[in-house]
This record gives sequence, structure tokens and C-alpha cells, in this order.
Amino acid sequence: MTEESEAEQWKRQYFDQLQELETREKHWRQSDELLRKTISRLTVAADGQDENLDRQLVELRNAIRDRADSVQLQAAIDGMSNALIRLDRLPKSSSTQHADEQATGGFLRRLFGGRKSHPQAAVDKPGTAATQQPASVASVREILIRLLERLSLPDDLLERVEAVRSQIEVANGQGAWDAVVEQIADLVQAIRTQTQNERQGIENFLLDLSGRLQEVNRQLAGSEQYYDDSFSAGRELDSAVKQGIGGIASGMREATDLNQMKRLVQNHIDIVLAHMEQHRATEQQRYDKAKADMLVMNNRLRELEGETESLRTHLREERSQAQTDALTGIPNRLAYEQRLEQEVARWKRFSTPLVLLIWDIDRFKDVNDTFGHQAGDKVLRTIARALAGSIRETDFIARYGGEEFVHLMTGTAIDECLVVADKLRAMIESTGFHFRDRAVVVTASCGLAQLRDGDSNESWFERADKALYQAKQAGRNRCEVAS
Repeated sequence: MTEESEAEQWKRQYFDQLQELETREKHWRQSDELLRKTISRLTVAADGQDENLDRQLVELRNAIRDRADSVQLQAAIDGMSNALIRLDRLPKSSSTQHADEQATGGFLRRLFGGRKSHPQAAVDKPGTAATQQPASVASVREILIRLLERLSLPDDLLERVEAVRSQIEVANGQGAWDAVVEQIADLVQAIRTQTQNERQGIENFLLDLSGRLQEVNRQLAGSEQYYDDSFSAGRELDSAVKQGIGGIASGMREATDLNQMKRLVQNHIDIVLAHMEQHRATEQQRYDKAKADMLVMNNRLRELEGETESLRTHLREERSQAQTDALTGIPNRLAYEQRLEQEVARWKRFSTPLVLLIWDIDRFKDVNDTFGHQAGDKVLRTIARALAGSIRETDFIARYGGEEFVHLMTGTAIDECLVVADKLRAMIESTGFHFRDRAVVVTASCGLAQLRDGDSNESWFERADKALYQAKQAGRNRCEVAS
């Protein structure tokens, strides 16, 4: 491979990496858009409670609609918070307080009741949790925690994530929710800033690489010029030698005696030798310069090779981190969506069976409410690693969000997949969990659906999700196949 083609290969590789960063930036933009929609939805639901508050909410919605920057959003959020504080300080009669409580219930119903909830939520999260805290507060907490999990944050932001999560768990008032939303917005901004910095670093490197490659091209052009000059000098020397030899022959014909002949021959020989000496000296200078230029070029190419390898390693680590769930260490939803595209494309080409399994931990909210989120995190990590360690190399499993996992099985009919799924379900059931010196049995349910003609990715997922709901309704800790 020539140096020019190798340089072009480097450029292609790094433009590919730049495209990968753009994909990640798109993911962050989607998370930012989700957060903005959440805030906007909250403001709509709070309308009609106070004239001053309504004005502040309109300003906040306009800022969100106009894609305002973080400084403008901060000002709008502060204005809304101040209006809420003033509203909270107003004296209220008992009837007014009762009306406010009804309005609060209506507020949350408008927030979360208008959206069709996951069917399994009614089956899997009843009873005891509702007696421990208001359902509205629990709903807000669950949505904010799920929003936090969807961000797929890098490792260096995990401490901030845990701090926000701890704040969500204890928050129970408007001021606390405002602070939580603000911190989540700060996290989204930190992600965007980090991605922009990485992208700018790649662009700067590519610009520097382009400049260095142009310098290498100039040196290569100089090397080509060296050979051209050497060829021209050789022709000039050849012409001078021929003239010298011709002069010797002419002198021999014109000489009248032997001494004159000797002098003429010697003169022409001296001229030829002078040309040859000049040619040798010039060639030596040209050679020394070319050798020095080649040494500089080789050193710079080695520097580029070291820098590109370092950047390549960093980008591989960044790509792996962006596609890994920070809590469980298995692939995340972004990795699943990319793998899904690959597997569906392979299915369209070869028509080999492709089955989607959706796993959901039974009564997971009870674990969190009874033993705390650290215990819930332990359950998620243990089950995730157990599933990931028990599947084939050709299969794929990822954390989809919350307590849900998605599992792709390739090249296996649905009946055989059901057998495998039931073994995995039994393995989860037999896994021993101990919380506060108490043995706790944790189970999981699974819905399976085989991809078929006419399916979109969404309809295929919905069929598997419906089968999961049927497994929940049938008593949990079971696997069901979609019709």
C-alpha cells in the first residue's frame, strides 16, 4: 500500500468515526427533545391555577418552542418557580385546600392519565406501594427515573446521575420537582457539550491531518522533482562528455605535432572531468537533501500513526461506552436498535427465523419500595448478567429500560425459543437474593414473537409486548408466545 493510499484510508476511517459521533449526537438531541416535551407537558397541565403562574408557564413554553438556550430556559424556569413560591405562600381556606388537592389529582391525571399506560403496570404494580406513598408522587418518580435511564450517560457523569436519582427518591413537592428537572436538563446539556467537544476534537484532528498530508504530498512532489533534476543533470553530463570526446577527435585531426595533440586531448579531458566532478557534487547535495526530507516525512508519518491509533482506541472506547448500560454492563437500548436493524436486514435477505423476547422482572417495584433502589439495582445487575451469560454468541440481549430486557434469537424456530426462554426463566427463579438477611425469590415473565412478513419493527415489538402482558395476567413467572 502506498503512502498516499494509506493516508486516504486513514481519512476514510476517521470520517466514519465522525459519522458515529453524529449518530450519538442525534441520540442526545432526542433525549433533549424528550426532556423539553416533558417540561412543556408539565406546564400545560398546570395551567389555570393562577394568572401570574399562567403567564410564566406561557413564557416557558415559548422558550421551549423557540429552542431557547440554557440561559433563557433557566430564566423561564426561575420565573415559574418564583410564581409557584408566591402561590404556595398565599393563605388558603380548608375548602381551597381541598380544591387544590383535587386539582393536584387532576393535574397528575392530565399528565399521566391521558397517555395509555403499559398494560402490565396495572397487573404488576398494585397494592402495597400505593399505601406507602401517594400514587401521583410515585408516578412522577417513576417517569423521572425512566427519563434518567434513557439518557445513556457516560461514566464520568454517573456520580451526578446517582445524586439526581437520590433526589428523585426523596422529592415530594413542586420545588423539589423543579430542582430535579433542572438537574436533568443540566445533565442533557453536559452530554451535548461533551459530544460537541469530542466532535470538535475529531474535526480539529482531521484538519491537522489534512495539513500534514498536504505537507507529505509536497515532500513527495519534491522527491519527484529530485528524480527529474537528476535525470536532467545526467543528460547534461552525457552531452558534456560527448562534446569532450568530440573535441578530442577534432583536436587530433587538427594537431600538427604530438605535443599539440597531447595538450588538446588533456584540455578536453580536464573539461570532461570538471563536468563529472560538478555533477557528482550536485548529485550528492541533492541526495543529502532528499534523504533529510524523507527522514522528516517518515518521522511525521510515525507521529501521525501514533496519534491516529490513540484516537482510534479512544473512539472505540467511546462507542462501546455509548452502547453499554452503565448499571448492568450489558448493551443498552441504542445498541439494541442498531443490532435490530442488522438482524432484520439479515432476515429479509436469508429468511432465517428471528424471534424477539421481552423480559420483565415481576413485582420489581415492590423490591424497590420494600428494600430500596440499591436492592433493585442489585437485582437488575444479577439478572442481566445471568441472561447475558446464558445465551448463544449469535443471540443478543440488552436492557431496554427500567426492569425490561429485550432478547433477539436468530436461526431458531419459535417453539425451540420458547423452550430456551423457559429454561432462562427457571434460572432466574432459582437465583438466590438476600436483602436485610431475608431470602427473596425474584421471578421474571417473558413474551415471545417471531418476525413475519408484513411486520414493522413497532408491530413486531407490540406483539411480543402483548404476549408479555398475557404472561403477567396468567400469574407471572411464565413465558407466552404471541399469536
